[in-house]
Amino acid sequence: MSYIQKDLLDGERIVYTGKLHWCIFFPAFFYMLLSIFLLQLAHKSGMPAFILLGGVASLYAFMQLIKAFVIKLSTELAVTNKRVIFKKGLISRDTMELNHSKIESIVEDQSIIGRIFNYGTLVIQGTGGGKEYLRNIANPLTFKKQAQSAADTVSNPAKP
Repeated sequence: MSYIQKDLLDGERIVYTGKLHWCIFFPAFFYMLLSIFLLQLAHKSGMPAFILLGGVASLYAFMQLIKAFVIKLSTELAVTNKRVIFKKGLISRDTMELNHSKIESIVEDQSIIGRIFNYGTLVIQGTGGGKEYLRNIANPLTFKKQAQSAADTVSNPAKP
């Protein structure tokens, strides 16, 4: 059972579940390509320095891959009918929970690459002046719309 499911309040239900984008694997892919290039260069030139650099790059790529997998598996994002919940961390835990009534604004920040691959950062501004940054969110516009829709439902309940 996930952290968010265990943390739900009475009468609370999950409206939308967000995910991290696969772009968190970019550093691992970059260092993997660098190691392949260096090892090919070592093979062609016969220089042992390139073998060493290629090996270091391969090791670093592997560590970045493990890090990205842990981040992906240990991060949870959800919009419920009462609040927005964000949890990250495997051993130590960092959580953010904002009631819809306490959210002042949600700003979407996407670079050109983010627009192309559909990922970005959401900045959630609370009424107390605090800002929470949710980085590398897949489909950030959908997450934002779901959060705003849930907040609107809370502030303007349907009349019988």
